[in-house]
Amino acid sequence: MAQQYFYDKQIRRYIQQFIRLFSGFSVQMGINDDKLPIYQTVPVRYGDINRMAAHITRENSENIVNTVPFISCYVAELALVPERRIDPSAANKVQVYEKKYDETTNKYVDEVGSKYEIERHMPVPYDLVMQCDIWSSNTEQKLQLLEQIMVLFNPTLNIRSSDSPFDWSALTYVEMTNTIWSSRSVGSNIDDIIDVATLTFKMPIYINPPAKVKHQNLIHTIINQSYTLDEEDLDAFKNGKPFDKTTLEYTIVTYEDKMIKFDNNKAYLLNLHGTNLDDSGNILNWKTELLPFGELRDGISQLRLRKGTNPADKDNDIIGKVSYNVNDTNVLDVVIDATTLPSTTLTAIDGIVHPSANYPGDGTVPAAATGDRYMINADTPITPNWSNLAASKNDIIEYNGSAWVVSFNSSSDSTHQYVTNVATSDQLEWTGTEWINSFEGTYNAGFWRLYL
Repeated sequence: MAQQYFYDKQIRRYIQQFIRLFSGFSVQMGINDDKLPIYQTVPVRYGDINRMAAHITRENSENIVNTVPFISCYVAELALVPERRIDPSAANKVQVYEKKYDETTNKYVDEVGSKYEIERHMPVPYDLVMQCDIWSSNTEQKLQLLEQIMVLFNPTLNIRSSDSPFDWSALTYVEMTNTIWSSRSVGSNIDDIIDVATLTFKMPIYINPPAKVKHQNLIHTIINQSYTLDEEDLDAFKNGKPFDKTTLEYTIVTYEDKMIKFDNNKAYLLNLHGTNLDDSGNILNWKTELLPFGELRDGISQLRLRKGTNPADKDNDIIGKVSYNVNDTNVLDVVIDATTLPSTTLTAIDGIVHPSANYPGDGTVPAAATGDRYMINADTPITPNWSNLAASKNDIIEYNGSAWVVSFNSSSDSTHQYVTNVATSDQLEWTGTEWINSFEGTYNAGFWRLYL
């Protein structure tokens, strides 16, 4: 049977993200007439050393030696890593809701449109080994570039190969594993020497097989409202005959002796003491606990998380569709409905920054642009990099076009605030003393419910 063609450019995206890590570096090339330093941005391109050397040394129409310095990156190895392999047959299903598209106005409206189910299959683990060649014409150029690059990998840098919320393998890291001071010298003559320093990096990556995308049909929508009926009414319902609708009621399970811990879209079942053990010392099992109440339907049954102090107040419930975790019986996988999250009260931030370690334009944080907003996890140092701003840990700072200013002052605001972190798509909550995930944490008995 012929394999159906597919190509999602996954390895290509990892390579592109790796190359972007080395863009924007500069070297000082001397001073101008005003005795000010002259900086040159170092270009970065894809190509291994042999290819670049051949390009330089061949005497054809391109017989001029390339301008240095520059950086070239290329794949050295793509190795399978069996020890990171997880159940190859495992699959995960998520529900996707599109906005309704109005054909008459050619615009999206604030209504639910098409509904899909995405079935994701377990990806295959690999180690992608990349090499980075630093081409220079003298030792000073090499030292400048190495010093700027090598301090960043302490020990790793995170990269994201995709911005899709359904890509469960988009985030990885880059680790420097080896350095070679000088790989070779390439020159068209004895007076024209180009030196190459080589850095080796490893990225643990996953390559995903194609996902199955299915339209949710009508029966899924009906089952989403789960009811209990007596046997007579159930038989009538199955046969399309009238039945007594007064017998219909939701099956809602509210535990009085259990807590849950909600973390990273997973619900962990806990006892009243906050551990995951039952009275016999065994790990709590969701399927066992739900047997007396009914059947949990993967991707249909709901988990409702109740914020606030009143367990009877359901107006602000955070709702998610649940399914059994294939690897852990103590865990339910949850897909949160973003429309049920608390309304944001502050303008979104671009990320969280440690101002003493990073600053705009340093290679890890983009150069400052009007409207850039960051939450800081430490006090800002008094430095021109941050416009000599004196801001405190947990503040939100913003660039107004000419200087960084404090947009949210954590020391003077004790009210609850909500903000979206664009970098991670998480919603953060200011409690008055600290920033936390707006819905992650431990929920006591009565403050969480299952709608089967």
